[in-house]
Amino acid sequence: MNQENKWFRFLKEPRIILTLLILLFSLIAIGPSASPGESGTMELHTNILKGLDLQGGVRAIVLPEESTKAIIDESITVLNTRLSAFGLQETKIRPLEIDNKWYIEVELAGSTEEQLRMLLERQGKFEAYIPRNIDLTDNKGTYKLDGKAYDITVSNNTVIINNTEQQINKMFTLDNIDFIITNITSDFVTLSGRIYQGKDILQVFKDAQHSNVRQISADNYRFQFEIVTTTESAERFAKITKDANIISKSINDAYLDAEIELYLDDNMTDSLKIASSLRGQKLTTPQITGSGNSQTDAVEQMKTLQSILESGALPSKIQIVQINEISPTLGKEFMNMALLTIFVAILAVSVILFLRYKNPNLVIPMILTSVSEIVIILGFAALVKWTIDLPSIAGIVAAIGSGIDDQIIITDEADKQKEEMNITKKLKRAFFIIMASATTTIAAMIPLLTVAAGGVKGFAFTTIIGVISGVLITRPAFSKVLEYLNK
Repeated sequence: MNQENKWFRFLKEPRIILTLLILLFSLIAIGPSASPGESGTMELHTNILKGLDLQGGVRAIVLPEESTKAIIDESITVLNTRLSAFGLQETKIRPLEIDNKWYIEVELAGSTEEQLRMLLERQGKFEAYIPRNIDLTDNKGTYKLDGKAYDITVSNNTVIINNTEQQINKMFTLDNIDFIITNITSDFVTLSGRIYQGKDILQVFKDAQHSNVRQISADNYRFQFEIVTTTESAERFAKITKDANIISKSINDAYLDAEIELYLDDNMTDSLKIASSLRGQKLTTPQITGSGNSQTDAVEQMKTLQSILESGALPSKIQIVQINEISPTLGKEFMNMALLTIFVAILAVSVILFLRYKNPNLVIPMILTSVSEIVIILGFAALVKWTIDLPSIAGIVAAIGSGIDDQIIITDEADKQKEEMNITKKLKRAFFIIMASATTTIAAMIPLLTVAAGGVKGFAFTTIIGVISGVLITRPAFSKVLEYLNK
């Protein structure tokens, strides 16, 4: 068989074709591209998610006021939704148990301490009220709700509504609507009806058609976006506004004498005028508004509020007990060190292999096999959105070492001079040894992946993927290379 035909047949081998296809898919998943950076130099970008230790970010440990496992689990679910809605993809949120007390560890790669505090320190309890002032004459007045009249009497800072005594700042119910008395004077009493809560929000719009930021003055920018609410909340809105009075400045500028007051964590964030055309109507798409000192600030405030409304309220208020920030510059240095570590590992292995075998035709395929395993690991990580951090890099280096060990076993078994055993039987015996070694390695890593916390999972993940890809993909391809080299 001449050399040209031999290597042509080699490229048609199923193992080689499979390996090449997986490498191609891995490169597509990684998605390398280059674009000018801030300094003007070309920078490489990929789909690989990098941890905060490789690109900078912030890590915090938080403690809920009610630190039970159930509260922790619910809080993690809410925070995952909130951070995802904000647009942060490279996040890690996990429970921690320290001295029989449950905490939550949050990592935000590529984020800042300010962003983290904005998203975490707010419980996210959203409410919207429509307050109405009821004029008093001789300490008596009438509140109209959905066409019904409720007699009101004020005596010694106590309000009596239809013969039922109500206290200021205490919730009570009228016609299936929650009310609270917020103010009592000699001339009027203020009743605020709650029309919306976080649980009433069905959808938060983020597209340009339903959300925007506009400049009001040099240092005042207003944002607004629409939400979709439940039918029940729309009915509450209709009942409360049905008997509201209309105030008209002009023919085209008429609104009600009641406004919608928006509250987040019991703090009023804004108030909205209600157009007269909405009186008594079932409003299911109200607008949420706010302001910022600059366009960037307004956009940030809008994104934060949208993510909080979309995720809902945390089951308990949380306190940040520890926070650490890694600068992007330091993260870039760690990234360069990690890449250098992998390069040095491959270089050191190459030198040792060359000294051992002194045959470039044998050493080069071994090195290419190791590089292929790295590409497959990174491609799989990009595909499943696994964040690569420093422990993950350590796992890749460990996978390189494990892979080289297996290739040495395959090579040495193939070189043994035994007349009664052909190359195929030798490789099968080598693979029996390799499979046993791979099984024990994976068995040792599984507890770290499923039980351990923190960065140890990254080490276990890349090690397991490296071992599996080696045993099922690259080692069989390398054994086929040896077969052709021995022909």
